[in-house]
Amino acid sequence: MPIYERVRRQTLLRLAGACGSLGSVLPLVMVLSATFLSSWFSWSANALSELGVGEQAALFNSAMLIGGALNLLFAVGLRQYLNNERRTLAGVGLIMISSVFLTLVGVFTIDHLTLHGIAAFGYFMLTPVGFLLIGLGTKEETIKKLSFSCGTAALFAILVLPVMILALSLRIGFAVPELIESLAISVWTLPMSARLLAANRVTA
Repeated sequence: MPIYERVRRQTLLRLAGACGSLGSVLPLVMVLSATFLSSWFSWSANALSELGVGEQAALFNSAMLIGGALNLLFAVGLRQYLNNERRTLAGVGLIMISSVFLTLVGVFTIDHLTLHGIAAFGYFMLTPVGFLLIGLGTKEETIKKLSFSCGTAALFAILVLPVMILALSLRIGFAVPELIESLAISVWTLPMSARLLAANRVTA
């Protein structure tokens, strides 16, 4: 590979890594700040999406827009870093699509219930499925274990945990499963972002 192409590739990977790191931390801080600043919000009764129409709507919706944009840029670099195995490419593609869905959560607030539901469901489902596909496609054991564990944890949080809460009549709002899945996604994204920042050669 010519030196200028190698430098360009490393620059892309490092930029994507920075976007992934920032996209994992900043939106989460913004959303948690919105919960703190909204006196009506309760972790035992509310969903995070309700913040999109409250007094802190600008803060919450901006978090969705920023997070989606940063995650999309991260996924572009991830596409360059990982191998070209079919399942890996499909996994990265799902992460890209889920990033668009995340931005749409900030556009179509809970007042637009159907569109908001589609956008939120698309993000919460496609991201962990993307992780699982990457785990199936990669040959690197560390990435495989990380992808399977975080993908499974995220799907459990958004599919199984709400059912358990309803079945047991627990006083836990949907915001809790949403937060748990968001943390699982960040646990996967941060170490992968660190790999891109290091701009190492592809081994996955």
